[in-house]
Amino acid sequence: MHRIKIILLLILSFVFSACSTTSIDGSKSALKQHINIPINYNLFEQKKIAPLNEQELFYLTQDQQKKVKIDFEKKVAMGYEPHQALYQILTENMANFTYYGETYNATTAMRLNKGNCMSLAILTTAYAKLLGLDFSYRNVYTLPIYSKKEDVILSSSHVQTVIYDPSFVADDNFFYFSPPGIAIDYFPSKNNRRKGTFSYNTFVAMYYKNIAADALADKDLAKSFMYANTAYKYDTKNIETINLLAVIHRRAGDVKTAEAIYKIGLDRGKPNIALLSNYIMLLKSQQRMEEVSFLQSKMEELDDPNPYKSLTQAYIATKNNDIEQAERHFKKALKKAPYLNQAYMGLYRIYIKQQKMEMAQTMLVKALEWTYELDEKKLYKQKLYNINQSIAGNI
Repeated sequence: MHRIKIILLLILSFVFSACSTTSIDGSKSALKQHINIPINYNLFEQKKIAPLNEQELFYLTQDQQKKVKIDFEKKVAMGYEPHQALYQILTENMANFTYYGETYNATTAMRLNKGNCMSLAILTTAYAKLLGLDFSYRNVYTLPIYSKKEDVILSSSHVQTVIYDPSFVADDNFFYFSPPGIAIDYFPSKNNRRKGTFSYNTFVAMYYKNIAADALADKDLAKSFMYANTAYKYDTKNIETINLLAVIHRRAGDVKTAEAIYKIGLDRGKPNIALLSNYIMLLKSQQRMEEVSFLQSKMEELDDPNPYKSLTQAYIATKNNDIEQAERHFKKALKKAPYLNQAYMGLYRIYIKQQKMEMAQTMLVKALEWTYELDEKKLYKQKLYNINQSIAGNI
């Protein structure tokens, strides 16, 4: 699992008011069209150090290349197919790999033997490139992980790398959904559900977007813009990157350009909840409540088949102490996917705070029905015992 950070929602109201009062040069000379996206380059200090290019991102030193090749040849000599050999190497390396919050390029991740999930994805790609193996990436529906840094909420999505069998020869008389291969998933779960494949360029864009999100959380707008802009060059269709560019412009004080970018994002593909949420925040800062009402109703009407989007909105509402909205979104997630024990537990916590003990009890029972991890079962059973005792004591 490679977790790719995206900007989901900016929640502190004073940030918006501060940005809206900043003086900005809005002349045409300050703006450049960047593949149909208006970019105000005058806002951002030009960094002396450019982002890592694609070759540097996946580069391994000569000594590192030698080690990988030796390990690979040993596995092949043991009878493993090439793609299986790579899988074995990665599995063995993971035994001593330290999960760390930084995103590294392939050289650094291998040298330090640590990094975050994106670092592992980059390392996998570097190995596959070195060994001449074909690979692809695919999205997986899974529960996002949230973290809050200053006034930015970061969300992580789940991606798998697939390494293909190089010996496979297709038979023209048969139809194949995809060539045979092995999915590399560092934190596999039986609850993971495949969403679809995406391109190499999209993956590279994810790396740059990851760095941009971290830089935004660190309030380094110039660095954040530099990496977000590079991400957009690799994947101009990604709504999350468009959303990120709009957020960066707004934070830099150029609300006009930020709004123009939001509008372009709204016109591209399916409506995006994160982009809508951020655009609504901008409109609220300007007291444009009629437009806010229209976009909120549009967001409410979204029929997203992915239940985790509703779960996302429920968690955001919970963080903002909007219990009514949180309850509604938890229920919306369950309507689409009654197997989501996380949504049941979200409702359980709401009902506990509201002292609705019997409703909380029902949610715990439902959560237990869809829980397979032993530790979680034990925890839920203990909670259920406690709440049963509480209800019995009040009879």
